[in-house]
Amino acid sequence: MLKEAQEETAEHIGFIRRLLTSETYLLREHLRRLDSDARHRRFGHDVSDDFINRYAARGGDFGNVTFGYFVDGEVRAVAELRPDILMHRDGAEVAFSVERPFVNRGIATQLMGRVIQTARNRGLRHLVLVCMPDNAKMQAIARHYGAELKVEDGSIVADIVPQEPDYQSWFSEILDERMTYLQSAIDMQRRVRGAAEL
Repeated sequence: MLKEAQEETAEHIGFIRRLLTSETYLLREHLRRLDSDARHRRFGHDVSDDFINRYAARGGDFGNVTFGYFVDGEVRAVAELRPDILMHRDGAEVAFSVERPFVNRGIATQLMGRVIQTARNRGLRHLVLVCMPDNAKMQAIARHYGAELKVEDGSIVADIVPQEPDYQSWFSEILDERMTYLQSAIDMQRRVRGAAEL
């Protein structure tokens, strides 16, 4: 029993890094693996594979920052930071998606921490998270980071106010960026090697 639990834990050990602009295909693959319930929670309505293909292609839009939770080179959870350039120059929308085998592992909480750090360093003063009323887990994560929650048009809207950037937040992001490029190169080698073995 203990051995099975250890194997299950080891199976789901991953890490978080930013997706590069050239890696929108990783976002697409992740979103397409979501079941219908997870897709509905992420987008607020049912979406097709074609919709996801078009959506993921815009993942590299100017100002967008996407973080992925990687396990064995595959993205299993995502946090997207999308600046609201038209409405609020100092605000951004945040969205999350987690594949079913990886829920209830604290991954979304970790992703939120990374998003907040990035928002701090970019001078964003408001992070807006919109979720369904029955999504208690995401509401709890928003509260964990000090969000104010309110009901708008049948959805729960959380407003998170990041702190001002400081030396530690800047330094952490610099280290994260160095690891992003290193790990991206490793992941690409793994994928190329895997494709060659097929």
